[in-house]
Amino acid sequence: MAYISLKTSLRALVGEVVDFVKQDFHKKAYTFTAFFIVILLILNYKFDMYSKLIAPTYSTGDSWWAKPMFYLVIYFFTAIPTLLLRKKYDTLRNPRFYLKSTFFVAMYGYALGFFKYNDISFVNLLDTESAYVKMIISQLKCAAIFFLPLTIMKRTVDKNVNGFYGIARHPKHMNAYLTLFVIMIPFLVLTSFTGDFLSAYPQFRPWDFDNIFEMSTWEYTLIYEIAYAFDFVMTELIFRGTLVIGLLVLMGRSAILPMVALYCSIHFGKPLVESISSVFGGYILGALAYETRHIWGGIMVHICIALTMEVMGFIHYYVLKN
Repeated sequence: MAYISLKTSLRALVGEVVDFVKQDFHKKAYTFTAFFIVILLILNYKFDMYSKLIAPTYSTGDSWWAKPMFYLVIYFFTAIPTLLLRKKYDTLRNPRFYLKSTFFVAMYGYALGFFKYNDISFVNLLDTESAYVKMIISQLKCAAIFFLPLTIMKRTVDKNVNGFYGIARHPKHMNAYLTLFVIMIPFLVLTSFTGDFLSAYPQFRPWDFDNIFEMSTWEYTLIYEIAYAFDFVMTELIFRGTLVIGLLVLMGRSAILPMVALYCSIHFGKPLVESISSVFGGYILGALAYETRHIWGGIMVHICIALTMEVMGFIHYYVLKN
């Protein structure tokens, strides 16, 4: 029965994506998007675009507006040309397209660029404890910033959008999403042996926080990893929820390619292989979100991948001594 279940889930997964590609593929739009993403990758990993343009704004306090502007440029530089190539003139003339997409992208950029909490002084805490609390805040800030604006948007403008931007009842093909993750495990394990991976993961390094709050290592590690996992719920809510399910009424399938380019760009502080894989992963998850009208599968896959990378980081440090 397990074999049949796996075969069925694979067929469902592939079928949904193939159906989407058949309906959506436009040679010029796809070629432009691929070319633009390659240019972005070259600018970032060859000429340090992100580290020169965006990273300095963290120390100057300008990241709260610099990140939204950076992401808006990337999003619209993909969305407008691909809509033109597809001759979607009605969408391009519709002010709601610009207003809604700007709202979603700018809100996400603002959340990522918000670092005012770093100015808080926890006078009764040790330096390591203060740093730990701020790391937890960093993982939960998107949820705090998103909740009220998205709730208002859902109750007013987007009453007919499925669920809370894809957080819906009765999700389809959850076995297929689980299979997608299982297929990726060998790739994740192999990637963990690269230098880029070892320099970036685990994101949380328990050995830097010994004896904080009189908790055991596993306790404060678990608390962080739960917060870390929850941040990926917010990532899926924005990218596959608002930017696909929330915009499909205005853009239809054309919502996927701009989302993919933007999704690639949020990985620019991470290893090159992660940015490249995000293009394919973002496209597949976007296609599935469009076809199924929910994001639960993407949430599950995203969290499983993220925690697998954390676990591999722990294994390299504690077991393999890398």
